[in-house]
Amino acid sequence: MKAQLEKSFEVPQGGELVWEHLIDPNKVMDCVPGVSIDEKVGDNHYKGKVGMKFGPIGAKYDADIYYDEVDADNRKIILTGNGVDVKGNGNAEMTMTMNITETETGGSKLDAIMDVTVNGKIAQFGSRLITTVSNQLFKQFVSNFSKKLAAAEAAV
Repeated sequence: MKAQLEKSFEVPQGGELVWEHLIDPNKVMDCVPGVSIDEKVGDNHYKGKVGMKFGPIGAKYDADIYYDEVDADNRKIILTGNGVDVKGNGNAEMTMTMNITETETGGSKLDAIMDVTVNGKIAQFGSRLITTVSNQLFKQFVSNFSKKLAAAEAAV
């Protein structure tokens, strides 16, 4: 089962602070509900856990997360992640492209395109439920990320 999601949001902080947080998995991944980074395996490769709930079924994945492209000049990041359900009930993959642009007010706009593929038990719920859950997770991420940026900006 595949789904594509396109999301955008704005924050009042400038691109430099936003970029600094997005390229550091220890600063950004804890903003994503259910995601944790356990170890750095290589320059752009991390191992972690991803847990989420789809209706009555929860899934927990052992995941590999890669920063495939980090283009500082164009403020573009491409992340991929793939995980295997810890109970052997399927797997999931995601590719996310994120672009940061400056707003007229000095803040930043983040545009994300996510391609998600889910196989196994979770896939039986279809793309509508996966899209709904992804939308909820994205809202929580935006809230958490915005709070983290505001705290970082206040600390400067």
